[in-house]
Amino acid sequence: MLVGYAAYQSYTKAKEAHLIGLAHRFMAQSDMPNAVLSLSEVLRMDPQNIEATRLMADCAGATGLNPVPWRNRVVELNPRSMGDRVALASAEMMGGNFALANNTLQQVDPGFKKIAAYQNTAGALAIAAHDPALAEASFRQATVLDPGSLTPQLNYAVTRLHSTNLVAEAEARTGLAKLAGSTNGVIRCQALRELTADAFVHGQPDLALRLSERLLTETNAQFADRILQLVVWQRIGGKKFTAAIADSQTAAAADPARIFELANWEMKYLSPEQTLDWMQHLPLAIQTNQPVALLSSECRILTGDWHGLDQTLAGQNWGELEFVRHAFRARACCGEQLITGMAGEWEKSIQGAGMRIDDLTDLFSLAKQWNWPKEEEDLLWKIVRNYPQEKWAAPLLADALVSGGRTQSLMLLCNLQLEHDSSDIQAKNNLAMTALLLNAQEQRPFILAREVFESSPTNVSYAATYAFSLYRQHKNLEALKIIQQLNPRNLRDPAVAGYYGIILQGNGQPEKAAPYLKLAGLARLLPEERILFATAK
Repeated sequence: MLVGYAAYQSYTKAKEAHLIGLAHRFMAQSDMPNAVLSLSEVLRMDPQNIEATRLMADCAGATGLNPVPWRNRVVELNPRSMGDRVALASAEMMGGNFALANNTLQQVDPGFKKIAAYQNTAGALAIAAHDPALAEASFRQATVLDPGSLTPQLNYAVTRLHSTNLVAEAEARTGLAKLAGSTNGVIRCQALRELTADAFVHGQPDLALRLSERLLTETNAQFADRILQLVVWQRIGGKKFTAAIADSQTAAAADPARIFELANWEMKYLSPEQTLDWMQHLPLAIQTNQPVALLSSECRILTGDWHGLDQTLAGQNWGELEFVRHAFRARACCGEQLITGMAGEWEKSIQGAGMRIDDLTDLFSLAKQWNWPKEEEDLLWKIVRNYPQEKWAAPLLADALVSGGRTQSLMLLCNLQLEHDSSDIQAKNNLAMTALLLNAQEQRPFILAREVFESSPTNVSYAATYAFSLYRQHKNLEALKIIQQLNPRNLRDPAVAGYYGIILQGNGQPEKAAPYLKLAGLARLLPEERILFATAK
């Protein structure tokens, strides 16, 4: 039995090694689907195979998928590998989760901080944190630790190029010029991009043009590099700029992704009319392609062509973006003052978005862009109710409710926030204040106000709420004692001054109260606050 098991185990390991070798070859040929198939078979046989898991992360990153779960798994399997921990931090950073990346990086052993990969990732995180001095120091250390690697050299030079030190700038240009002549095509292109942008910013359009022309001859050049050259040509002006636009349009004509990129630039820097005219001369199959149809609709909105927008959208189908098409039709109806049609199309849009947070957020952005406050608010309520983790929504909704003077709705929002997170002290404070203003005793405002104050007695807002709570209970002397513990400068804050004024009034000091009640008029007040302070005056 033992001999048979050993032979089977040996066969399995050999098969795993063969499959990993295949995966390496597939990856070298950019054949990621077959690489993933090979690696999946390895992980089926051995879920703890570190190399296969690491390669899965590489495949995910190469195909635009999220590599973080795979990088996390590698660290779980190999917690002592500082290189894998740095790779995880890098993946988290690329995904925009800078706080998590920083936390992962902090867990690296001090000795590993002398490795170039660590310093390179630390430098990139420093840029995300808007700390150019730390970024420059980290990239410089990476170049020292790995002098043969071009990536740290490029990062170091780019960071110094944006320095206020003229000597550092000049040295950075020299370094980038050297990298622009390297044998690494990716590094070479990025160096040329940086030099082109630098020449343009410093008022050297002729130099920028020569550099951009050189960039466009590179195998690794991207379509975005054509647009970079258009920016330069626009500065120079003349017939050649017009010819450059025509050339770019020709180069983009058969590729919806390129059309989307170029049309976005044209809409911003030329005009929506010109952009629409170009897109209307594209082949019909391209015009009805989802990204192109989306941009055409935006152009019609910018030009106010409501009838044309509705007619164009009527016979289309945008697949998973059907909800956006209905939103645009709603905008067309609004432009033509067809209120019933607008309501019907917007309802279809809401139904099409369902409960998907990304789609709801997209609709909210459109409603905000079109200045539709009711639709904005409806979407914010839906997001706050169903996605409490989306912390951006509640403050926007609260701001709209305060602006509209809807204290009752504001109190409901605060209640909802507390239902989702009982530890949200700010929401508890706001609930206490709105309940005090509305005399909503069912919310237990006196208890809430005291709890909030006790959690942070030095917080100005919390102290003001508690003092107002005591005032509502006719405990005027206690209220005065609490609010006078605040810094005199805080008492002159219009948002606090009115409350100080009514508490002074309640303690028989009307003359002292008067200037504070006057200051309250500078604050953004709820209707109940306006009545409260006006009555006191």
